[in-house]
Parts: sequence; C-alpha cells; structure tokens
Amino acid sequence: MRENKFSPFKLALIILLSILVCELIITAALNFFPDIPAAGLPLIDSMLLVVLLVPVIYFFVYRPATKQIEERKKNEEALRQLALYDDLTGLYNRRGFLFFAQQILRLANRTQRGMLLVFADLDNMKKINDTLGHRQGDAMLTCAAKVLKETFRRSDVIARIGGDEFAVLALEAKEESMDILRERLQKNMQAVECGISPHFKLSLSVGIVYYDPRHPCSMEELLHRADLLMYEQKRYEQKIRVADSSVPLPLTEQPKDVK
Repeated sequence: MRENKFSPFKLALIILLSILVCELIITAALNFFPDIPAAGLPLIDSMLLVVLLVPVIYFFVYRPATKQIEERKKNEEALRQLALYDDLTGLYNRRGFLFFAQQILRLANRTQRGMLLVFADLDNMKKINDTLGHRQGDAMLTCAAKVLKETFRRSDVIARIGGDEFAVLALEAKEESMDILRERLQKNMQAVECGISPHFKLSLSVGIVYYDPRHPCSMEELLHRADLLMYEQKRYEQKIRVADSSVPLPLTEQPKDVK
C-alpha cells in the first residue's frame, strides 16, 4: 500500500493559497458592506479560519483516509479472488467450487431443477511430471482447463479441486444431456493441441452424476458418487482419449434416494 507522506511544502502552499482566498473574501465583503460594525469582525475572522482549515483537512486528513479505505477494499477483493481461484488454470479452486456449489444446490432444491456434476481426473499426470517435468505437467493441466471451458457454458461452475482433479457443475441440465455432454467433451479433446510430447495425449477419466432435487443430497455426497464412478471408469480403462474415436461406454449414474 502506498504511503501518504507528510509534505511541509505542500502544507505551506495550501495555507498560503487559503490566506489569499480569505483576503479576497474579506476585501469583497468590505466593498459590498462598507458599514460593517466592529461586532461583525469576529464573524469575518471565523470565516477566515474555516476557509483556511477546509483545504488543510481535505488534503491531509479526508483524502488520505479515503484513499486508504479504497486501497484496503482493493486488497481485500484481491485476497478474496486468490482464496477462490486457482492461479494456474484460472478456474475456481476447491474452496471456490464448494462456496458456489452450496448456493446453487439450495437454488436447485427451491426451483426443483436438476443439474449434472462432472468429476474428471487427468490421466498419466505422475508419468508426465516424472518424464517431462512439472512445467509440462502444468501445461497439460492448463490444456485440460481450456477444454473444459470450451465444453461447458460460462454459467456453469468449473473448478480444479485437486492436483489433477476437476469438477464441473452444469446448471439446469437434464439427465438426457449426459451423452451429448460426453460427446462434446470428446470432440473438444480431439481438436485441442496441448503442445506436449506426442507420447502423451490429453486423456481424462470422467464420472457424471445427475442431481435430482426430488431426492436431495449434500454436495459432498454428490462429489463422492462422481468420484467413485470416475475411478470405476479408470479401473476398467473406459477413458475419453484423443486417439480413440469409438463410442464410449456409459459413464453416468442417477443418484439413489437419500433418506
């Protein structure tokens, strides 16, 4: 934060200008009212003091205080942004995702509109880091984030919630749109160029679950279901790959009733 340093020269200049203004005011008052009684002189002196103090108070008290408040608000906003966003990808982080997801979940329950939760894990991340280095690993994460941004709407909540894990909350989405969403994701992955070694293609293991507001559950439970489904896909190697254009196997689940 920039400091507002005291300047004796500036203070002297302001006082000098204030005195000149006061002299002009007094001169004008005496010209307009030449018969001012002696009892009115204290009033004129008070006016002189007010005119003298107002700019001093403004420049050395009020203005620095308002600047400090504005800078503090900017710093607080910057800290808030850092607390909710992932520096590498520009997506929400886990904290930001849960913050907005909880609000959206309550809204979905009130409006009785369903939504989709997508849980994605970037494949071969450890091998990429060990073979090519963490810089290339970061490039792959950034590339995956780009694909997710292109696949989903701007109104959807997209986040990097772990080292190589992503989550997306597709708002007001129907259960029937799962296949469309999966095909769009696969198409965007095929079209993207990550600039990484040709031995490593962008590959995601994905789990998708549908949230039915008629059978409400917590966001933590919904994430857990999508996580399990994603690992089930990873175990059976049912992956969305750039090199594989075959029809993917079902990767979706409808949540069971929660009592």
